[in-house]
Amino acid sequence: MKTHEKSIIAVLFLPIIFLSCKKNEPIYKEYKFDFNEGLQGWNILFSDYPIGDESDFELSIEHTRLPVPLDTSIRSIKVSGNNHSDDLLSMLYRKIDGLAPNATYRVGFNVDFASNACKSCAGAGGSPDLCLGAGAISFEPKNETSSGTVPYYRPNFSSEIQGCQSNSSFKVLGRIGVGSGSNIPYALVNLNSDDNLISITTNSSGELWVLIGTDSGYEGMTTIFYKQITVRVKE
Repeated sequence: MKTHEKSIIAVLFLPIIFLSCKKNEPIYKEYKFDFNEGLQGWNILFSDYPIGDESDFELSIEHTRLPVPLDTSIRSIKVSGNNHSDDLLSMLYRKIDGLAPNATYRVGFNVDFASNACKSCAGAGGSPDLCLGAGAISFEPKNETSSGTVPYYRPNFSSEIQGCQSNSSFKVLGRIGVGSGSNIPYALVNLNSDDNLISITTNSSGELWVLIGTDSGYEGMTTIFYKQITVRVKE
């Protein structure tokens, strides 16, 4: 075959490949965050506790290595809190922008994390086997101050994952328990919402905020090491 004939065939074939991809593949944007490389723009929000009691609740976030017996050469985001209020929200969040303004998207999550929580064990206030939730809202998550004799921090959105219930802000991905008995070693867990996407309408600037965390009824220490989070935003 002559060279100019090969060129003509190549030019004619390219649009066919493009149309086939557009027709058969889902339209989505994928955001993959590997915390071995740093915090990747994620922030922390602790809520539902008395103002000024951060030290007593041992609230902390740290970019650190995975715990033993896991691969300690890999870094993660460690989120930890001791729930004295019977209602501690511990949540990572991140803004995603560059989307169409005032447009409705379906958002899915794939989360890899390490936990040493006990499965179906009894505990003060509830089981340490908390539900992990993921979701999205169209405004920045923040704490508001409640009135009363003891003022509390309260989130500016609704969460029902303490009772393992999904709502418009959060979808329950699953539980964080990995074993039974005492001195449970840390183990990696994967939870995803591929079959339970959350619908969200962006704000007028084409922004949304994705949320991942626990809302604890267990009156004790909960520590999670987030290794990797993938967010898919589908049209």
